[in-house]
Amino acid sequence: MNRLKKGPYNPILLLIMMPIGVMGLVVYKNTIIIETGILGMLGNLIYELHGTRNKEWRYSPASLYMIAGRLPIEVILSYLFTGMAVATYIFFRLGI
Repeated sequence: MNRLKKGPYNPILLLIMMPIGVMGLVVYKNTIIIETGILGMLGNLIYELHGTRNKEWRYSPASLYMIAGRLPIEVILSYLFTGMAVATYIFFRLGI
């Protein structure tokens, strides 16, 4: 099986989703937005730690902080803000 090596994490997703998620939290003032972000973050954390532990892929250590020495914190924060942005979009489309 080929091992996938991921290079330095690209923060584009984080930079796009962070303002959307934070603005949604400020505008709608609903805890479901942060809860959805936390669920996305925890699901991705488990998946990524499992994959890096089994050496299915690895990240290069060019990060501010590495979780368990193998996962960049930026990956987890991206999924937190992506979950928040998805919840914001749903609230926007529902007209709440």
